[in-house]
Amino acid sequence: MLVAAMPMAFAEHGGDGLSIAADAVEGSTTITITGHATSSNTPVTIMVLAPNGNVVSIDQINPDSDGEFTSTIGVGGPMWKQDGVYSITAQQGSASINKSTVEVEVADGAVVPEFGTIASLVLVVAISSIVVLSAKGRLSFTPRI
Repeated sequence: MLVAAMPMAFAEHGGDGLSIAADAVEGSTTITITGHATSSNTPVTIMVLAPNGNVVSIDQINPDSDGEFTSTIGVGGPMWKQDGVYSITAQQGSASINKSTVEVEVADGAVVPEFGTIASLVLVVAISSIVVLSAKGRLSFTPRI
């Protein structure tokens, strides 16, 4: 599983609205969402959408007394198999000023990490063998007329 994003990708709407940041290190299996809410009394809903628009994760957090909140989202499994840009949206209440979105790119979602290295090694050995055998045996892959 490969997650690529800026170390801190910020998305803000207005000076008084909700703000969030996604911290996703390349190669990590988690995304940490931090933010600041306008009110500490109303919960913040975090929703993650896949590139095809499907919801892959939902979380609801109660901000602390200063309005700060943090959530960790696990990346992996069948919901995260599509490569591309995932949208992470946080919303507090129903006002549009209290909504913020940040994007994180996820690649190689369908690769099982335990077998990735072995599969690469087998591919390299197979290609090398073909090159060596075709050079030594004057093997040609183009038909002769």
